[in-house]
Order: sequence, then C-alpha cells, then structure tokens
Amino acid sequence: MWGARWQVRWDGEGGNGVRVIDFHLHVGTKDHWNPWLMDYFRVHNPTYTSRFAENITPEELIVYLKSQGVHRAVVLSEYAPDSTGVVTNEFTSSFCRGHEELIPFGAPCLYSDVPLAEQAERAVRELGMMGFKMLPTYAHFYPGDPALFPFYEVARDLGVPLLFHTGTSVFKGSRVKYGDPLLLDEVADEFPDLKIVLEHGGRPFWYDRAGWMITRHRNVYIGIAGIPARQLLRHFPHLPKYPERFIFGSDWPGVPDIRSYVERIQDLELEPGIIEAILWGNAAQLLGL
Repeated sequence: MWGARWQVRWDGEGGNGVRVIDFHLHVGTKDHWNPWLMDYFRVHNPTYTSRFAENITPEELIVYLKSQGVHRAVVLSEYAPDSTGVVTNEFTSSFCRGHEELIPFGAPCLYSDVPLAEQAERAVRELGMMGFKMLPTYAHFYPGDPALFPFYEVARDLGVPLLFHTGTSVFKGSRVKYGDPLLLDEVADEFPDLKIVLEHGGRPFWYDRAGWMITRHRNVYIGIAGIPARQLLRHFPHLPKYPERFIFGSDWPGVPDIRSYVERIQDLELEPGIIEAILWGNAAQLLGL
C-alpha cells in the first residue's frame, strides 16, 4: 500500500508518526528583505506578512512550525543585497541558539574583506553553523570559481553540507545563468567528500541535469523545495533508485504554508520508507542528527 492509499500519521505537536525536517526555511523581518521581496510575501504569504514581518522570535516560529507538522527546520543566512536582502550569520546563529528545533546554516559574504576560508571556520566553530546556503543566482558567482575552493575545503574538512540554489528565480536582481546544476560538476568531482545539495533541482530548465548529477556523484543530493510534488516523479523518474538523495524543504515564507506540501509528498506513489527518508531520514543523516 502506498501513495494516496497510504498516509503518514503525523501531527503538529510532534506526536505519533513520521517526523519532518524542513531543510529550507528563511527567517527575517522587513528590515532584512528588499522591498520587492516584501511585495512578493504580501501576495503569496499574507500570514507571514501580518504575523512575522515586523518581528519574529524563535518561540513564535517554533509554535508555527509545530502547527505545520514540522519538527526541525534549517534556518538559512544570506548575503544578497542586490536581490533578496541580507540575513547575517550572526543573526541566524543568535536566533537559533538554545532551540534544538532550529538548525542554523550560514552563508559566505562575497563582499567582505574577510577571507572565505576564515568566514567558514568562524561560522562553524564560533557561531555553531551546521551547513551553508550558497546563492549563486542571487550573489552572482559561478559555483566552480576556484576562488571559492578554500571555502569548500573548510566545509569538507568540518563535515558540513552546502545547499546550493539551482535553477531560476523570479526576484529582481537575480542572474539565472549562475543556476545551472552542471556548474557544480567540477566541484563535486574535486571535493568528493563534500556533501552538495542541489536545491530546487535546477527548476524548471535543468531538472534533467540535476537528475544526472546524482547518478554521477555520490556526494550530490537534490532538495525538492519549489518543485511541485505532483511533478516530482515526472522530473525525477529515477527517484526510487536513489531514495537516499532527495531532501524535503519548503522555502517558507516563499510559500503560504508547509503542511499542504508535506501532505502532497505523502500522496506520491512511493513506498512508505522512501517518503519517510525524504521527509526526515535523508536530512537527519546529512546533518548528523
């Protein structure tokens, strides 16, 4: 029994059933985001705009996540002043500190004078980051630029994953040319022990390229945030062959809620063990939980 005939039992208070890790969550207020991003949130997530845009606390966010059936969430930093905005590593670290439900991810600041390797070392060792969000399309860089290799070396040596935005973006200031998943082929080959997540799976132009990447590289995963659940198996028909390589994420508050996406994943014609892996197990293993 699977798909629509089988339902994972779960609840917003973390009771019986499958646990959920949301591997892709943005936390900030209107002071962090650029005006055009706030305009987007007003249209697509009025709950966030009315409830969290002025002020957001860890406690309030955790209550919200529980109401959505999410038990743990990766909270992302970003340095993209020309596109989405800036959420510093320090803010993310402070926001998540003392809350096991929240998993802090840092980001490199490419306009800082601090060397990238030093940024990565400090983020993990001092700020407690458990991974990094890489934003090629928003921060305007090619992932295979050798100047980034010292950053990758530190992430590899410290055993933390890198979550790369791949594919398109609707936001002003983004540059789609940096989002091709194949730009990470060299990186995955040069750093075989570095865990790389292709978030959004190269949507919508490059699903096939992202899918090919996991067949070539054992250290590459696909984050499904932003991919319509009903299209997941059409774009990635080999998912059942690589069930340990797909990771759930919502991209909240870019979406109006999280629970409905989890439910659509549950409805897929996949074995229960695969659904559990997508919603929790694969992320937990990647994060060492």
